[in-house]
Amino acid sequence: MKRDYGIYQVALKLLLRKGNEILFLKCVPSGNWDLPGGRIDNVESKVPLKKILAREVREELGRKVKYRLGSPAFQFRRKAKMKGVYNFLTVYEAEYLGGDIELSHEHSSYEWINPKTYKFKKKDFFNKEEFQAHIDYFKI
Repeated sequence: MKRDYGIYQVALKLLLRKGNEILFLKCVPSGNWDLPGGRIDNVESKVPLKKILAREVREELGRKVKYRLGSPAFQFRRKAKMKGVYNFLTVYEAEYLGGDIELSHEHSSYEWINPKTYKFKKKDFFNKEEFQAHIDYFKI
């Protein structure tokens, strides 16, 4: 059996909490739910992870959003757009402190969602593993 090892890129995401709600973004063009954050660039090998995540959050939510970063919460994998490339994502907890959200071109809209009352569906996420990671984390 031939193995396809593929290439993994590492990405960091933010589970931004405001009270009982979490900030979810809608991806362009898929319409899947996403969290703010993104991949580590190849020139950031010596940059602290917290600074990389802060850069990604600024890029996706604008410079005015403030938050208090917590601990890593969960992980999952996602197929990238390029053939044979996958993303390995670590999601960090964070508390929203304020600031207006200004979305980048990567997302069409956002919604503050209470995961205990919202009915998540597998099709709303990029894959089953990502869906299950969220469900397990929220214990729903």
